[in-house]
Amino acid sequence: MIEKIVGGIKARLKDPFWKNVATLFSGSALAQALPIIILPVITRIYSKEALGFYFVYVAIGLLTQIVVSLQYQLAIMLPKETKDAYKVLSLNFILVSGISLLMFLGILIFFDFIDSYIEQIELLLWLYAVPVSAFFLGMFNALSYFFNREKKYKIISIGKVSKSFTFSVFHIVFGLLGFLSSGLILGLILGQMASMLYLLYCLFSKTEYKLQLSFSELKEVLLKYKDIPLFNTTLSFLNTLSNQLPLFLLTRWFGAGAAGDYGLANRMVTTPMGLVGQSVGQVFYQEAAAIQNKGGSLANIVKVTYKRLFKIGLIPFILLAFLAPWIFKLVFSADYVSSGEITRILIPWLFIMFLNSPLTFIITVLNKQRQMVLYDICLLIARFLALYFGYTIFKNLFIAVGLFSAVGFIFNIALLLYFQYISKKPIIKVYD
Repeated sequence: MIEKIVGGIKARLKDPFWKNVATLFSGSALAQALPIIILPVITRIYSKEALGFYFVYVAIGLLTQIVVSLQYQLAIMLPKETKDAYKVLSLNFILVSGISLLMFLGILIFFDFIDSYIEQIELLLWLYAVPVSAFFLGMFNALSYFFNREKKYKIISIGKVSKSFTFSVFHIVFGLLGFLSSGLILGLILGQMASMLYLLYCLFSKTEYKLQLSFSELKEVLLKYKDIPLFNTTLSFLNTLSNQLPLFLLTRWFGAGAAGDYGLANRMVTTPMGLVGQSVGQVFYQEAAAIQNKGGSLANIVKVTYKRLFKIGLIPFILLAFLAPWIFKLVFSADYVSSGEITRILIPWLFIMFLNSPLTFIITVLNKQRQMVLYDICLLIARFLALYFGYTIFKNLFIAVGLFSAVGFIFNIALLLYFQYISKKPIIKVYD
């Protein structure tokens, strides 16, 4: 039996798709495992409120990294020639640097106005750090997409590991030194910087890249892929905002402790399973873009990828649905049983999202950004109403999260059916 299992694993690793996924997964697994491993220590050093503010800051970072690049990193995968990809990468560097600076100046100018809307002083103190995180994340994302295009998956993996190792170490060190309100966020920023610097070093030492500053060439790239910032930025921002909405609203309505409960529950599911989806997604995007450039059909790769993800995720999600409260009590202490209960509530939505997330790249490949804008607007509104009714009518954290999960489940089922539908349509080359 064991020999059969080992033989099956070896056979799959001969498949180029799974070999590339395994390379990305190994680095991502280590990168994601380190923060998970230290979480039992973190929950015993820092308060649930400090954890809640940390998750809110992470959510803000996820939003600002979308704005800071206008999602032009997605275009790095699309040119046929590497020299053209260099131009797109240069455009990304310029956009990330310029928009980060504008973001900092905007905070400086409108600080008093922002202060009037933010009740939590802990978040307000870190407001000026947001553009710094946005810069590090935007640069790292652009570099990751370039190395993904070049199939240098090992470099991407090492970059992710350097980030998680750095902030994991500093989280513990700062906590033990007594920085109980700032240690988590400061450690995160240092990790973001470390990963970006490593990928920059690899870019200039292992490739022939030179920064492109020709205004005419950059303008040409900017206009050629204009649909990406026009629609992908909006799509990504709306989707990320709706996914992170509970952290912002639960903090305001139920307190930072509730955000800590939800954030920990979400992190414990999305981290181990999300790294699989992320690795599969990067390989899927590379292969789907190649098929698109050749004018082939995406129907088969979409169908096969869904089947692979379903087989990977089914058992872990079922186990979490039954054992989550017990696991959280054992690992994080009795104070986090409520996080385990929230995990149970989130399982249906998170499982379907796990299936869909790697395939969202099909939106860019097939240029379906326009069609997805309405979907994400409706999703954001529905999720806000779910949380709002849970707070105003039921005044119950678990019901609010349950309504949020139900909305996410229904919308993701519709998205799954849509991805299968558009994958069967004839491909029109939109970026030639």
